[in-house]
Amino acid sequence: MLKSFVKLTLQNSGPILLFLLLISCKSNALQSLTDNDFNAFLLRAEQLNDRDPKAALLLLNAHKDELNSQPLTNQVNYYRIQSTAYSDQALYSLSAESAERGLKLAKQMNNPSIFIAELAYIKGFSLESLGDFDGAFQFYQNGLDVARSMNDQKLTARGLINIGAIYYLRKNYKQSLITLNYALTLANEIADEALLGDISSELGILYGYLGEQQQANDYFQQSYQHFKNSGKHNYALNSLHNVAINHANQSNYEKAISVYRILESEIQENTSNEFIAGVYRSLAWALLNKDDSDTENAYRYILLAGEYVKETEQHLMKLQYLIDKAYILEKMKRYDEALLNLEQAEVLLEGKASDIDDTSELNILYLRAELYYTLGQYQKAYQIQTQYFTKSIAYSAARETTEIDELRLQYQSETTQRKKNILEKKQNIQDLQLQQMTLDTNNRQVLVGLLAVSLLILAWFLYRVVKGKRKLELATRTDSLTGVTNRRRLLELGERYFQQALAQQQAFSVCMIDIDFFKKVNDLFGHSIGDKILKEIAIHGQNVMRASDVFGRLGGEEFIVLLPNTSQSDALEVAQRLRKNIEQAKWQTQEINQLTISIGIATLSQRNYSDFATLLKAADAQLSNAKHSGRNKVSYDN
Repeated sequence: MLKSFVKLTLQNSGPILLFLLLISCKSNALQSLTDNDFNAFLLRAEQLNDRDPKAALLLLNAHKDELNSQPLTNQVNYYRIQSTAYSDQALYSLSAESAERGLKLAKQMNNPSIFIAELAYIKGFSLESLGDFDGAFQFYQNGLDVARSMNDQKLTARGLINIGAIYYLRKNYKQSLITLNYALTLANEIADEALLGDISSELGILYGYLGEQQQANDYFQQSYQHFKNSGKHNYALNSLHNVAINHANQSNYEKAISVYRILESEIQENTSNEFIAGVYRSLAWALLNKDDSDTENAYRYILLAGEYVKETEQHLMKLQYLIDKAYILEKMKRYDEALLNLEQAEVLLEGKASDIDDTSELNILYLRAELYYTLGQYQKAYQIQTQYFTKSIAYSAARETTEIDELRLQYQSETTQRKKNILEKKQNIQDLQLQQMTLDTNNRQVLVGLLAVSLLILAWFLYRVVKGKRKLELATRTDSLTGVTNRRRLLELGERYFQQALAQQQAFSVCMIDIDFFKKVNDLFGHSIGDKILKEIAIHGQNVMRASDVFGRLGGEEFIVLLPNTSQSDALEVAQRLRKNIEQAKWQTQEINQLTISIGIATLSQRNYSDFATLLKAADAQLSNAKHSGRNKVSYDN
């Protein structure tokens, strides 16, 4: 038998050798791709990613063995496209790893700026999607600094979009609105459809958080159209998903379901598990809550969602899935199963990022109280409902302190005091009622009902008082024209930071800023144009500042920046960045082509100033030096 095999092999050695030679030649041809060939392959992969990220990843992996033989630029570009494709497939851990490899290689290049900015944004988005907002913000800021140093409007706008999203996730809605609108201005100038799609999507989400559902929907529709125009099919579907969610948030469940049906029909083999899970979960919720509730199909879709949720990396999505499933089981009167799902959700709740604006904990408490009440366990229902109302009040108060309409409204302290007095009376009445109710332990069902009503009254009055006090406080701290910190608050914070710097032996820097030849602007164009310029200066100033810095208006055309724990060299870097930003800015006010500013810096270091007033006076003296030496300069103490 063996001899026969050897004989057959020898007889056919010619064709076999030829076949092996062809394979070898083909292999060598693949391994020796020229730079141009590899660049062409990368371009195909990037274009393919817009339509089919999974296919793009397969194409990239097919050429992975050739990567090490390529120039450094091609290698970095490879990882940039690969990390984007992983991100579009919601494979965020792999995306972060790939972006990190690209960043390490990019640092070895002679001119790596564009790649560093883009890879930093991709790495930041992956971290954001995994709940690491602090890490994401740092990478976004790094990428934005690089983009600004290159004066690249598109990359700058993309960085601002990313940072604006982090702001609203941290409930800083005011700063998010300022940042996203600045990005929108840049995107409109370069008329980039994909960029406009991204900004419109983020603005839609922001206005959704603010309760402006109609405006949110308008932005989502704009986002959908921009992405369609740019050929980004998967991104357009995400915008359509946001439209459906917005309909559901307004209880327009039939409209939401019709959009979800479209999305369901668009699901393909290459669609990410995260997207499919989101569509099925949202569809289940809409079917459950519509007027003629379809519980059976809602349960079928939530089970479908569960199959895809298992494969997702987003912690919050798994948590919300369990809560939605518990609600559906409660409607089906499968109470024990619903409680089991809530127990699993509570385990996941412990791992949720603390600064994510999410009502999962409230939903768990509310449904658990309902289930115990239905099962006749009134004492447990009472205890959990008490927790629910306490946390609900705190959540409402926290959200109210960040609402954007605080910038426009003013309240009188007398009104706040009157409401506070009413609240105290209601609290006294409530205390008496609670004492009386707790004596009757045989009627726990009545206790739960009365307590709920009473706590709702208490919540409403506390909510109004917190709202009034907060808005009164904001009105006394904010400059009415520009919306930035006013003179009074600046001086208060400056004194506080000065004392902290002394106590902790840290540096503290102050920048005094004056708009060059601002009087001519008022004289030539009038004070209305001057006011517009002041507002735009305030926007530019806030965008340049770091999270710990305070940018405010001292009065007239003078602004102040407080820089806690900042040395003179770091303060100089911030000031120069602001000066260049203003000098290179394109002004929305058509009458103005260019403006410049002069800046004076003074730094507290090793107790060289006795108090904040002296430090501020020194900064003002340096400002005068900057103006006298030709303006559009930064002067600092030596």
